[in-house]
Amino acid sequence: MLNSPILYKAALIRRIRTFLDSQEFIEIMTPVMRRYAGDSSRPRLSLHNGSWLRESSAFALRFNLQFYDRIYEIGPSFRPDAVDATHLPEFTMLDLYKKDSNLDEMLQLAKSIIEMFYKGKISIFSFADHLKQHFSVDLFEDPEASTMLINCLRKKYSDTTSPPLTLVDRYIIENIEPLSQQCCMIVTDFPLLTEIRAKKRTGTTGIVERFEILIDGIEIVHGYTDEDNVERFEAQARELNMFGDEDVVICSILRDKKLSPYSAGFAIGIERLCQVALGEKQISILSSSLPFSPF
Repeated sequence: MLNSPILYKAALIRRIRTFLDSQEFIEIMTPVMRRYAGDSSRPRLSLHNGSWLRESSAFALRFNLQFYDRIYEIGPSFRPDAVDATHLPEFTMLDLYKKDSNLDEMLQLAKSIIEMFYKGKISIFSFADHLKQHFSVDLFEDPEASTMLINCLRKKYSDTTSPPLTLVDRYIIENIEPLSQQCCMIVTDFPLLTEIRAKKRTGTTGIVERFEILIDGIEIVHGYTDEDNVERFEAQARELNMFGDEDVVICSILRDKKLSPYSAGFAIGIERLCQVALGEKQISILSSSLPFSPF
């Protein structure tokens, strides 16, 4: 029955739903069409009627934590990506959120899902330790470390104009993701500027509460703890021109105490998880809608 990648994907989704149901999560459905165009780091695909297609359901799920404390959605997401070995403009994503959770709990939950389908070696990698070794940038204790890191990357790439996030993403793609070839690698200790919506780790000067799980050079899971200080989040998001309409809504209900500020979650790319579990080289083999796609 499962000799087809499409059938394998269907079985994988069914197994994940069964597992999350056993952990007392409930699945809700959130809108695919949105009224906000996204920001420079996460632009959305536009429709002719002035709406946009969501790049994830994270905003909507966090909004719905005011009604239930463990929720998830498995559904379509859209990004303006060209089709290549690991990218599709339309793909399936598991987004999950839990109230009063923390990064360790989310990491263990995500790891449990990955281990259902991936049986290879799993290692832990500290991004901050790597940067300290290669750039002498100490994100644990030096308050100037974030600025120093960007200066180092601008020099490395001879790039004085790209946004800091673009530079760090390039470094991750070129230097961190390849370290996970032929294994599963959990990456921790990310620089603060890589996730402005996430909480700074207590006791550090430049590390954010975020993790990624990489397999065979491919990012499969991305998780973080939400910033629980509304004013701090809004200030840093506005400074980077990344404070959008949906952030306004979230901050409003946080200030009105309709939503707990303490939450964490993660996202898993379903096609990518299938891709590495099956050992496929091209992600497009897992998109049953691709022949009919307008992209």
